[in-house]
Amino acid sequence: MEPSKTSIVQALRLLLTRKNIIITSAIFVVLVGLTIAGLVYRQQTIAKNARNNNAGAVVQDLEYQTVLPTGKSITDLGGWKRISPTDSEPVYAYADKIGDATISVSEQPLPKSFIGDTDNQVAELAKKFNANTKIDAGDTKIYIGSSADGPQSVIFTKNSLLILMKSQVKIDDNAWAEYAQSLS
Repeated sequence: MEPSKTSIVQALRLLLTRKNIIITSAIFVVLVGLTIAGLVYRQQTIAKNARNNNAGAVVQDLEYQTVLPTGKSITDLGGWKRISPTDSEPVYAYADKIGDATISVSEQPLPKSFIGDTDNQVAELAKKFNANTKIDAGDTKIYIGSSADGPQSVIFTKNSLLILMKSQVKIDDNAWAEYAQSLS
């Protein structure tokens, strides 16, 4: 049996009522809106992941002058690794050794608030790190902090840089001083 023309027309009228057109249009608008929102969210997630993946990426050249141990290049040390978030001032670090102990050396341009009162500002920062042992490394004053568990922190400035060195084990104060003096 074939449907009659009358039943087809009645079915079309039923489908094309004002109420059904409004509901269908609303569903279409919601679906398009959700699709656009999903695409925007996906793009933002991709951009955020790309920014986060670049933090910690190894680089060879920085936007500011740095110091390295005499006789070593940054390539010898495995490259610079950004350790600061991408939305803040850049701080880069490399890994090296003093004897058998692995150290991390981070460098950043001297903060503007330190300029003009550098020695006092570094001393205050050292206090915050409990780096209470002050020794001379040539013309450089370094502050060493030691934890009872072994990790140490060393803070000083050189060539308009704020430098922080860390180790997981205790290193002799003279070895820290020699390393600081070797940076040029």
